[in-house]
Amino acid sequence: MVSTSQNNSDAEQTESQTQVQSESPIPILILSRSMIRSYNVLDAPSIAREANNPLIAQWMRNLFPHPYTLLDAESWIPIATTRLPLRNFAITRPDGTYVGGIGLKPLADVESRTMEIGYWMGEAHWGAGIMTEAVVAFSRWSFETIPELLRLEAGVFGGNEGSMAVLRKAGYTFEGRRRNAVFKNGKVLDIHMFALLREECLGSQG
Repeated sequence: MVSTSQNNSDAEQTESQTQVQSESPIPILILSRSMIRSYNVLDAPSIAREANNPLIAQWMRNLFPHPYTLLDAESWIPIATTRLPLRNFAITRPDGTYVGGIGLKPLADVESRTMEIGYWMGEAHWGAGIMTEAVVAFSRWSFETIPELLRLEAGVFGGNEGSMAVLRKAGYTFEGRRRNAVFKNGKVLDIHMFALLREECLGSQG
């Protein structure tokens, strides 16, 4: 039999955890057009609303659901917030409006000092320069906070000119194509590979 005091303690602990999770996280980057911060349980409805768009899903790996439901968002947030060190973050406007996500995927073996950068943004926020600013700042933050990191790379599906433009503006170099590397929505696509090196981002500081 569980004592009343233990029940009260468990309830208080659960309430405390919920309160902590629902508090607005401190941003890792505060920029002119956006902020980058860790995810929050309250982000779920906004994630589902912004992500549930075929114009976004067509350029993402199949791990990115479509349709993108509230349950998908609620399942993603604990993954993003419990894997330490944190590698996946929310992008918001300065007023706190959720607009998209950005993150890093560590590679392994002989590529252990390389990470893949990935990002997406809701259609309503395209064309405002938010993503370019975020990729520039987040790339620099990654090199500054991960001393062993030598290289960031990104693979963009052929036809996704907007994402390629973001990477070029952020200082990434086009390194070549992986031909017929993607089969998505019944189409065969190339992957365009871009990369940014530590010394290219940080200069003499790197």
